[in-house]
Amino acid sequence: MTETFTIRTFSNDKTLVKERRNHIVRCSTRVFTKKGYDRTNMRELAKGCEMSTGTLYHYFGSKEEILYLILDNATSQQAISLEDHADEFAAISPTIALVNLIKKFCDWHDNNQDTTLFAYQETKNLPDNARQKIFESERRILTVFEKVLTRGIEAGEFDIDDPKLIAHDIVVLGHAWAIRRWYLRKHWTFETYLRKQTDAILKLVTTDKNASNAKHAKKGAV
Repeated sequence: MTETFTIRTFSNDKTLVKERRNHIVRCSTRVFTKKGYDRTNMRELAKGCEMSTGTLYHYFGSKEEILYLILDNATSQQAISLEDHADEFAAISPTIALVNLIKKFCDWHDNNQDTTLFAYQETKNLPDNARQKIFESERRILTVFEKVLTRGIEAGEFDIDDPKLIAHDIVVLGHAWAIRRWYLRKHWTFETYLRKQTDAILKLVTTDKNASNAKHAKKGAV
């Protein structure tokens, strides 16, 4: 059984620890993004957080722990948000729900492009037990899409035999807007990219008899 990854602290004040760690995460993300994880040390992170190195070590035992919290916050935030939206759309048509979930997911990555790119670049620097925690949040996101696709199959709106793979494709398309922005933004706006990719997914999953419903579903996206 994999040992749980823990973050060290010398404070018993949970409210203060949360407040200081949130500050450190925000500042360290900027430093890591600018200099790169491998080229950054705790002294430079402390300077970026406008605190002494000793104070920084009071809330984190290493830069590895800071990296973990940056990535864990980002992926768990995505998972929670998408699960909440899935609950919100549970009573509507699977096609309309899928369109809305794709939009919510892609919106998050459009608004957090640096974080998405940073996660792709730096997750490899975490130990295995920490990476598994990040991957668990990613699996939760995949599950949201897999469930709505399965619901669409059961309702006769989707005609696919592998919802797990389609769910993976959707997630990759959302990530791609951030990690390939150097190319994509030269040719398409985010709105155009989202529309074209949503069209492609709907064409892939919908039955012929539901093609017109899919077209109306896009217009009703929230």
